[in-house]
Amino acid sequence: MIHVMIQKKKSSEEIKKNEGRRTEFVSIVSHQLRTPLSVIRGYLEALVNEDQGKLNPEQKEYLSDTLRINNEMIELVNDYLNAAQLDEGTIKVHPEKTHIEDIVEETVENMMTFAKASNCELTFQKPKTPLPEVVTDVIKMRQVVENIISNAVKYTGRGGTVTTSLEQRDQTVIFTCKDSGIGIPKDQQDEIFTRFFRGHNVIGHDTQGSGLGLYTAKVIITALKGKIWFDSEEGKGTAMHVSIPVFQG
Repeated sequence: MIHVMIQKKKSSEEIKKNEGRRTEFVSIVSHQLRTPLSVIRGYLEALVNEDQGKLNPEQKEYLSDTLRINNEMIELVNDYLNAAQLDEGTIKVHPEKTHIEDIVEETVENMMTFAKASNCELTFQKPKTPLPEVVTDVIKMRQVVENIISNAVKYTGRGGTVTTSLEQRDQTVIFTCKDSGIGIPKDQQDEIFTRFFRGHNVIGHDTQGSGLGLYTAKVIITALKGKIWFDSEEGKGTAMHVSIPVFQG
C-alpha cells in the first residue's frame, strides 16, 4: 500500500508570519554577532599596527589574514542585517546637511588597515577647492562608502590600487571609487545592483560575499535622492560613482 502525504498549502498569512519570524531571527543574530566581531577587529588592528610591539613578518602575515577574514565576516553580518531591515521595510534615512569630505576621509582612514592587510594601496584624493555641504544621512552614507571601498579592496587584492575622490558637478557632489581589480563582466553589468547578485568572476575570486552590498547601497542612495552607477571592464577594474544633492540653503 502506498501512503501519500498531502501537505496542506500554507495560507498567505502563514507565509507572511513565517517570513516575519525568519527576518526577526536574522536581525537578532546579526546584532549579537556584530558587536563581538567589531571588538575582535579592534584588537587585531592594534596588533597588525604593532601598537603592542613589533611583529616578525610571519606573525604579521597571519594576523593580517585573520583581520581580513574578520572584516569579511563583519561585512556579511551587516549585509544580512540590512537585508532583514529591507524585508521589514524598516530601513529609514535621516537626511541632514553635512560635509561629505569628512565622511569619506574618515572611512578611508578606517579602511586603511584592511587595505594594508590585503596588500592593496588605498588613497583619498582630497578636492582642491572646498566642496559645498550636501544633504545625506551620515551613518547610512558612511555605510555606503565603506561597502564600496571594501568591495574595491577585496576584488583588487595584492599589488592593486584603489583611489577615492570627490568633485562637484552642478548641484551634486560625486564620490568616486576607482580600482584596478577584476572588473565586472559586460554580460552581467545590468544585474550588478540586484539582490544576491555576484559575478561569475567574483565567485571564483572570493567565496565570502553575500551579494547584498551594492543592492543595499542602491536602496539607500535612492532614498537619499541620489544616484549610483559605475564604469567597468572585466580585467581592467571598476569605477563606482555616487552623487548626492548639494544643500540648498
